[in-house]
Amino acid sequence: MAGYDTKDVAELLRQLGSNDQLLAEAYVFGSIQGDGGDARKIAALHKKSLLRPDDEPGDYRVSAELKRMLNRLMRKQSSYRQLTDMGKVIDVLEDTVNDYRLSVIGDQQEDAEYYLDQFDDLLYEAKDNLNVSLDNMHYAISSQFGFVSTISAKVRENERALTYAQKLLTELQQIDPETCYEWMNWACPVELARKISGFIYWFNQTLPRLRYIIDSMRLSLFKLRRDEKQASLLRNMARYLHKHPEFEINEQVFEDKTLPKPLRFAAPMPIKSYINVKETAHETALIEIVQSLRKLSSVVKPNARETSEVELIANVAMSFSYDYFEEQTERLFEQAITTGNPVSAIKYWQQALPEWHSEQQHIDPTPWVELVFSSYCKLTNIQQALIDIRPKGQQLQGISHNWSYSDIVVKVNN
Repeated sequence: MAGYDTKDVAELLRQLGSNDQLLAEAYVFGSIQGDGGDARKIAALHKKSLLRPDDEPGDYRVSAELKRMLNRLMRKQSSYRQLTDMGKVIDVLEDTVNDYRLSVIGDQQEDAEYYLDQFDDLLYEAKDNLNVSLDNMHYAISSQFGFVSTISAKVRENERALTYAQKLLTELQQIDPETCYEWMNWACPVELARKISGFIYWFNQTLPRLRYIIDSMRLSLFKLRRDEKQASLLRNMARYLHKHPEFEINEQVFEDKTLPKPLRFAAPMPIKSYINVKETAHETALIEIVQSLRKLSSVVKPNARETSEVELIANVAMSFSYDYFEEQTERLFEQAITTGNPVSAIKYWQQALPEWHSEQQHIDPTPWVELVFSSYCKLTNIQQALIDIRPKGQQLQGISHNWSYSDIVVKVNN
């Protein structure tokens, strides 16, 4: 229970205790008026989800959760059917309407009032459950990480949520809400017809909202998978550079004349790349800039769209393409693993050069060494724990631990 705040629980219990008469009237009489002297208390109870608005404006009823608890404590009969899916919800609602119709025809007012109250509770609970589910799904995909804290977990959460949303959409599309109008195919009271019409309108509004959430899920899942791949590559490169520090730049490196000119750094600039708004000397200039920008702001009329013809070309079969040299790097790693001996990237390049030329594939040694290093950074943690690379080269003057690498040796960790 560490995830709950005792102050919030105590506040909720105080709301129940201090407004016991209002809640009792709403539970016994079905609803209470919210425009009288107790309007402020009723608004606070509504904010705490203890009351909910009724169909009539200004009326409030006990929320489904509180009413379910009171029914259980008061040993009052309640609906024993579980609202597992919308198809069963429609069946339960139809049975309740039939019971209400027979009670009205038989002039059994108390039974009719009970069934109408049960019908209203079933409608609200069904709509509230589905709305909460859609709100949670929308929050999970619209927020940065939803309910988790890592990209990989967010990808799994979105995959499960997308699967659930697609199954839910398939289920809801099989239901025709227009058939609910048959429940009013008799001289039914206006209050029942209003509730049925409201349910049909809500159902028709829910499907487009669910489709929009599914489209957003697909787009978010595509972006998350791309970000996860980039984050994995950067994480592996950062892990390797942390184990093998390459750069420890001296602040006075720009004064070292022995360092090659392309590697020199300029002295730090005394000016800043931003304006300090706290400087009073800049206040006048900033005000003039802002005023001139406001004068320039004018409505730009959109240009008329140009029409053009679109020519459809027949589909042409495309052959499968892949990176030839990335496959060669995999063979280099495979050779190091199978033989157990260190493999030099340059020596491997020299040995494979005739075969590559015969297949009209060409690569210089420098890009080849860079490709081997990049392919190593793309490996998983388990693969990097199996093999390691040892760069070879000459140390540059003026910068400690900075080398000009000419070769990379791939070896298997013992």
